[in-house]
Amino acid sequence: MQTDGSNAIDNEIISMKNVLSLLFGLALCSANGIAGEYFSVQKQWEGIDREYLIFLPEQYKANENKLFPVVFGLHGYTGTASGFEKETTKGMNLFAEQEGIVLVYPQGSHFNSIHQGEPWFISSWNDVVTNADQKPSNPRKCLLDRDEYPRPPECREFNFCAWTSCYDDLGFLKSILLDVSANYRVDEKRRYMVGMSNGGAMSYRFSCLYPDLLSASAIVGSTVPISNSCSRETKLPLLIIYGSADSTTPADGSPSTDGFVYEPASVLFDSWAENMNCNDTAIKSNLKHSEDRGINCIARRECELAGKEVQVCEIPGGEHYWPGQNESVGFCSEPLQNDVVNSSSACEKHYESINWGNEMIWDFLKKHRKG
Repeated sequence: MQTDGSNAIDNEIISMKNVLSLLFGLALCSANGIAGEYFSVQKQWEGIDREYLIFLPEQYKANENKLFPVVFGLHGYTGTASGFEKETTKGMNLFAEQEGIVLVYPQGSHFNSIHQGEPWFISSWNDVVTNADQKPSNPRKCLLDRDEYPRPPECREFNFCAWTSCYDDLGFLKSILLDVSANYRVDEKRRYMVGMSNGGAMSYRFSCLYPDLLSASAIVGSTVPISNSCSRETKLPLLIIYGSADSTTPADGSPSTDGFVYEPASVLFDSWAENMNCNDTAIKSNLKHSEDRGINCIARRECELAGKEVQVCEIPGGEHYWPGQNESVGFCSEPLQNDVVNSSSACEKHYESINWGNEMIWDFLKKHRKG
């Protein structure tokens, strides 16, 4: 057990690292033509160093009495917080600078391993149901010849279909959300969560368990293990986006290329709408850019609470990537994460224009606020 003195030293070291991270972040923003602040905050959680990145748009500094919307963005399996911003979303900070949005990018727990003879940086989110034991009455969550992924060192037990972290990531995310709400000028009526792939599954589970802490959520290229949809009543609007050609998390319920079986997007959509007590009839819906990009969106509205909805959007021919992106990326890391993340590659891509996919998702989120 650490003494009070060692705790003080640890806190001082973390504070120094946070200052260095802020300097790295300012340099990154300057290099990318963004005037906002971008930095890492380190946090002890379950005895290990965890971190999250924060982006504050220039408007945040200029308007000291204003409250800002905040979006929490979760990376996918083997991804990083900075890779999610830089590559997965094609520069979400650039969009947030324009719109005046505070962004928070939590980093999943991680370790280094060898997979199929190659060194791997493994990061993931524990959404609880992925690692849960197989229920005899439910369809199998994976095939007998499924791919086997490296077992996280903290997992004492790891069933046949398990592949994610075993840390309390739900508690970690809740703690970050409360920290950010207490320490920054964010509007508690406009708190949102988005995620890609494993990060989307985490966003979905967090939204299911803690709907009162958010105003809306969006998941991309993501679902949950078969027969594990949220079964709780909720009033939280949800957007589901998937590509019709996604073989990593197929939207039709067929086995993925690595042998796992997920809930169909249609089941996620309808079950969430039923939890919200929405009208049974799905109607065509349009989000910014969806119609001109040939994206098919439908919504169930007229829910128990007026103005709430659940939407699902299919990108014809789309694969396992964020809307507006054309490849599965996000596995690199920026210098501001060097103290915690030891990823195998540095982020090299640079995007100078706003990604329309971020605009489309924000078009859904911004319509919804608490109260």
